[in-house]
Amino acid sequence: MSFIQIQDIHLDRADRMAEIDELAAQWRADTAGRRTLLREHAYVDRTDPTHVVVVAEFDSYASAMVNSALPETDAFAARLRGLLAGPPSFVDLEPLSGHDERVALADVFRADIERSEATASAYTDDVAFVGMFPQALVHATGPAELTGILASDGPGHTIETWDVQPTPAGFAAEYRWRTTGETSYLSVGTVLATVTGGRISRLVCTCAGSWDAEAEARITGTAVGVSA
Repeated sequence: MSFIQIQDIHLDRADRMAEIDELAAQWRADTAGRRTLLREHAYVDRTDPTHVVVVAEFDSYASAMVNSALPETDAFAARLRGLLAGPPSFVDLEPLSGHDERVALADVFRADIERSEATASAYTDDVAFVGMFPQALVHATGPAELTGILASDGPGHTIETWDVQPTPAGFAAEYRWRTTGETSYLSVGTVLATVTGGRISRLVCTCAGSWDAEAEARITGTAVGVSA
């Protein structure tokens, strides 16, 4: 969870946003490699086009203060004030609690991989799966076909790495897992998921290959044990 700063501003004219966007673009160019701003979104009041709320996200309050102390930030703020009807107001928000449905869906998908069975309620009825593997390009549609893809890889999977990052459209995950069964195969790669209406609607999986113990040792230079 991150530190949020909300800036509430009133423009002196409704058509000022183009000028503000130019100022912001110049600030980003001037502070490349030094700014600590993670992301920023501007929202306009539906009932008052001169009322704009800017939501800025930082790693922490200390990180936000580093960004605020940049001389270019002072210069930007001075030029911005000339486009406003009055001084802006600020609200600084420390993280307290939260829930991210994208991360929750990533957890469901991980559990489905572990047991090689898709939880139908977590996916749209026409969820599309695209698997880009070294020797095949695999397509599947719907939770049942997704289950078939997972089960064809192995009766289950033991996940060793599952690094998830939410994206604007869903989530991305770096994975490393081994199939269970008589012979264990290692797979490493990435998953890019699209979330629509609170359910996973598309999965794109890239994989470097399914390696048995001998192939893994040859490719990675590391001897491994094989567990069923």
